[in-house]
Amino acid sequence: MILFLLFIGWTGMIFYFSSQPPERSYSQSGMTVKMLRTVNDLFDITDTHLYGKLEHVLKNTWPFSKYQSTNAVVRKSAHFGMYFLLGMLSAAFGYLYAKKMLIGFLLGVSLPVVIAVLDEFNQEFVGRTSSLNDVIIDGTGALTGTLIIIFLTGVVKIIRSVNRKLRK
Repeated sequence: MILFLLFIGWTGMIFYFSSQPPERSYSQSGMTVKMLRTVNDLFDITDTHLYGKLEHVLKNTWPFSKYQSTNAVVRKSAHFGMYFLLGMLSAAFGYLYAKKMLIGFLLGVSLPVVIAVLDEFNQEFVGRTSSLNDVIIDGTGALTGTLIIIFLTGVVKIIRSVNRKLRK
């Protein structure tokens, strides 16, 4: 029940953000960019070897590579992150409800993708544009979150099975 309520709340937050007019949405991501720059100024993250490697990998494999501005990357990363968590919540709820990994997987991917399509449609009502690319990014986030939940569920099942065998 708690996972379902978290799922509903998170979905509501997604629709809240997509209901913002373009100016406010851009302003929100602009504030995030400023915050990230402040963190970088404090910790000098972008000059590290690890950051350089990560940036290289992301630019060559990630769908964000065509976005030049930091603001655009932050916006697309937010899409991925929001749906990553939505996928995790959906998959966990599906698995705990049905006790089947397949159900968890199917709900973890399909529900967030349906929500992503509706979310993009919703944006048109406030003067923002819809983007199939955003739905793909959202779906990728949901799939990644779902796979993590499925993996963790499998690990927990294996540990429980080993513990049961050790007790006998």
